[in-house]
Amino acid sequence: MRTYNIGLIGRGKMGKSFQKEIKKSNKFNIIKIISKRDITKKNQKIKDFFKSNKFNLVIITSPVSSHFKYLRYAIKHNKNIIVEKPLVENFNELKKLYKLNKNFKQKIMIHHNDVLNFEKFKIFKNNYKKLKKIEMIYGKNEITNNYTRPFFDWLPHPLALMVKYFGYPKKFNILKYSKNKVKNKILEELQIEFLFGDLKIFITFSNFLKNKTKKIFIFNSLKKEIYDGYKKKNRRSIKILLEKFYKEDKINEILLFFKTYKLLFKIDNKIKNLR
Repeated sequence: MRTYNIGLIGRGKMGKSFQKEIKKSNKFNIIKIISKRDITKKNQKIKDFFKSNKFNLVIITSPVSSHFKYLRYAIKHNKNIIVEKPLVENFNELKKLYKLNKNFKQKIMIHHNDVLNFEKFKIFKNNYKKLKKIEMIYGKNEITNNYTRPFFDWLPHPLALMVKYFGYPKKFNILKYSKNKVKNKILEELQIEFLFGDLKIFITFSNFLKNKTKKIFIFNSLKKEIYDGYKKKNRRSIKILLEKFYKEDKINEILLFFKTYKLLFKIDNKIKNLR
């Protein structure tokens, strides 16, 4: 049985979550971990990390500002890749990554946990394209956040689902956007309407909700909840990701989710113009 040896970048919340899940598997083995302290040292140490032939899979859980650099190194040294969302920080990086990816032959997956849950549990097995309205509500109370753009960290969740299952919207409108600082923390509220012919999808984000929320509703004759991302069964996405990564012979999610991030940067640009 093949084993993937791993070089893990980042020892934060997601890095520890990957470590915990990998320990349960006999298909993956962590060989080397680069921590925040290592990352802040000389760049040569990072370059030497990617040159190592001791591991064949890099898992990137560092801040998004570092993603493009590490993705570029991983592609150059022909490593398989798993990367946390958001994929990259800006559209210029996305375009460069798309070019670098054209001749890349290894596997690359992005940790879009809700997409993994939808695939695993076949949530969109019905033809929801016939519906007139879908509503996605995301967010939680994040008074202790360190983000300068909280919505940017959250939007890849619903956008990846929307683009995967319904395609690229014909048009989108920002219905509401607010931003405030409380004790140097950024609080944001955002609502966007996406138009797909007769279908409208509304995405609402807030990082000062009372409860953690990842909920999706369909509207037919009645409003019906079809997904709660914080239910127990939907909090095992890293396990699902590793299973899918191991099972698939060829998988390249930069191609699959390029339009998701193109849309994210369009939204980001529109919000910048609102400020």
